Formats: sequence, C-alpha cells, structure tokens
Amino acid sequence: MTVKGIIKRLIGYKPKNVPVDKLAILRESGNLVYGDNCKFEGFSVASVGYKKGYPNVKIGNNCYLCCNIMLQDDAAQVIIGDGTYIGPGTLIFCKEKITFDNDIMVSWDCTFIDTNAHSLHSKERASDVADSMKGPLHKNWAVVKNAPVHIKSKSWIGFNSIILKGVTLEEGTIIGAGSVVSKSTEDYGIYAGNPAVLVKKTD
Repeated sequence: MTVKGIIKRLIGYKPKNVPVDKLAILRESGNLVYGDNCKFEGFSVASVGYKKGYPNVKIGNNCYLCCNIMLQDDAAQVIIGDGTYIGPGTLIFCKEKITFDNDIMVSWDCTFIDTNAHSLHSKERASDVADSMKGPLHKNWAVVKNAPVHIKSKSWIGFNSIILKGVTLEEGTIIGAGSVVSKSTEDYGIYAGNPAVLVKKTD
C-alpha cells in the first residue's frame, strides 16, 4: 500500500461518490415515517416533488416492503398499516391517496393506481407525450380523473394483479393472480378474472 493509501485509511477517507441512503433523507425531512421492526428490500420512494415535513409515506410496525412507490403530487399520500407485506416488482402509483390497513399480503408484480393517468378524451390527451418529455411537472392533471384506493385489513392480493382507481377491497378480500379489479369488493370474498368477479365467500 502506498503512503497516500495508508493516510487515507487512517483518516477515514471515503470516495466522493458514496451512495446516499435516500430513505434516510426522506425520513429526516418528514416525508417518510415508519414504525418499529420494519424490513426494506428493494423498497423505493420517488416523487415529482416534496414538501418538507409532509408525511407522503406513512408505514406502521412489523412491515416487510419490497415495492416501489411513485408519487405524482407533493401532497400524494400512501399509508401502510401494521404487519403488511408487499412483494418485489409491485408498483404503488399514487396521485392522491392509497391506503393499506393492517395484516395485508401483496404478492409480486402487482399494481395499485388511484388515477386514470390520462384523460379519456383524445383531444385532452393530445399533448401528453410532448408534455411528459418536458418533465412530470408539465402534465395537465386537471383533465384526469382520480379516486382513492383502500385495501382493508386481512386482504391478500395474488401476483400480477391490478387494483384500479376508486376501488376498496373490504376486509379479508382475496384477489386471484392476474386479476384486474375495477370495482369494490365484499368482505371475505374471493375474486378473480378481468374484470375481477366474486368467485365465492371465505372467512
């Protein structure tokens, strides 16, 4: 080892491009709040902007999260209760509010979205591509419909499922793999298909 190398080791030298723990920064700024005994693997939060001190993501205790959260507004909010698992590849795309209660299991590659993302009218979305090339802050959300998503306690969502805007999964709902859920469910119902329909009741 060179003299320079020895000196660097002695003074605790670190290279300039040290990775920064983004979750720690978000927690320090108050944009991310989480409880005790939480485990994060591949978990990420991205937003078009943040307001310091505003809890965009609130997580309870004993959660295991491997998902990605994309916030489309600096006031968007994702709330995750206690004892919840959300698997890898799952995307939570939030414009206004998406809520997970307690003791929920979400498999891999699912999508939760509380917005249409684009207008249903062709003239209103004609400039969407050009606007997106300018950056997310140039998107015209005024012509887009949004509605909150609520996943109630003890629900289980199978892999590759999609939960669309305005949907409430009542307590104990099970969603079969690959389903597209466009309407709210009954409690302790098993749903499957595209669009998802009630298959049978459970407990």
